[in-house]
Amino acid sequence: MKSSFRRNRPRWRASEARVVARPGLWLLALAGVVMLLVEVGQSSRMAELGLKLDQNRAALVQAQARLEFVQAQLERRTTRAELAPQADKLGLQPVDPKQVVALPAEYLAAETAADGPTDNASLLGLAERASRALVPEATARPRAGN
Repeated sequence: MKSSFRRNRPRWRASEARVVARPGLWLLALAGVVMLLVEVGQSSRMAELGLKLDQNRAALVQAQARLEFVQAQLERRTTRAELAPQADKLGLQPVDPKQVVALPAEYLAAETAADGPTDNASLLGLAERASRALVPEATARPRAGN
């Protein structure tokens, strides 16, 4: 005799059987994982581009520094005699080499001391003379060996 009485499953066990069998939830989870992987890939690409940009900026700064160094070195090597023909071509030399420029008197230093406290000016002059006496100015000396 078979009994037709069936035992009920507990509620917490009944849901387990349903989750495994639903493909919709699996597709939803798969879509979530794919979205997260795409986001990680995009962040990785942005980090890579940022790193390349920093490297390019550093290379640019280094190239600009090298250019400035080479230009300064070239300017130190060129003499007036080499630059004179270029100045003529560009029209940078005055028309008359003996040309004299007259400056107004207000641009020139006054021969007499300006009106004001003279004791401060004389004190500075005295300090300058004392410093020159104590510390001689550097002068070029000829080489004895060459």
